[in-house]
Amino acid sequence: MKLAISSLFFGVLNIHAQATDLQQVIAVDNQGLRASQQAQVAVSQLSDEQQILQQQYREVLWQQRVADKYQLQLDSQINALHNANDELERQREQVRKTQIAVSPLMQDMLSTLQQVVESDIPFLQAERKLRVQILIQNLADPRIILGDKMAQVLDAYQVELSYGYAAETWLGTLDSERMVNFLRVGRLGYYWLSIDGQQAAIWTQGEGWVQLEEKWFQPLRQAIAVAAGNIAPDIMTLPRPDQASVEGRS
Repeated sequence: MKLAISSLFFGVLNIHAQATDLQQVIAVDNQGLRASQQAQVAVSQLSDEQQILQQQYREVLWQQRVADKYQLQLDSQINALHNANDELERQREQVRKTQIAVSPLMQDMLSTLQQVVESDIPFLQAERKLRVQILIQNLADPRIILGDKMAQVLDAYQVELSYGYAAETWLGTLDSERMVNFLRVGRLGYYWLSIDGQQAAIWTQGEGWVQLEEKWFQPLRQAIAVAAGNIAPDIMTLPRPDQASVEGRS
């Protein structure tokens, strides 16, 4: 009986010991599980931080690339500005050189134009002299740029040149005394014919107005009609200034 009780006691002790060992094992396992979970959390946090750092790094790289491209563009613009400034300075220097050369040229052209108007046959004298006078004033005006001055000189030359290619007629006063029909054929001949068609003259440089013979009255009437657009153009025979001068003295 004692032996049985003793065996039962030791068996209970053994079972109790085994239960204690199992609890310890479970506790250790739980600690390991918690440690593993904590480690996993730490790893997850580390992974999140790493992803954040990687994202920040990529953003820094992108910003750097943008900054590099902007710097390249800025450098290109600065170089373009430098080149434009150099070109502008070159053009300014060229303008200064042009002004030095062109200003005397315009004055020479103006002097030539004055001589042409003064020595030419005396048609449209008031208009032509006024044009020259305005040109003199404008060339002396510092507010007018060089290009505009040259354009005005060339325009005046063009007008004077056009007189050499046109025939025109008009009714005007001769010597402030009587009305006559004037006829200008380019710069080749300048004539007048009286209203009644009974007198005519031609302008010569040496003698002024020289009376024409009666044989020229009809050709002049026809030429005046052509210049006025009253009849169709036709071949006309008119006296020359040198020819009229000889006839006037004979």
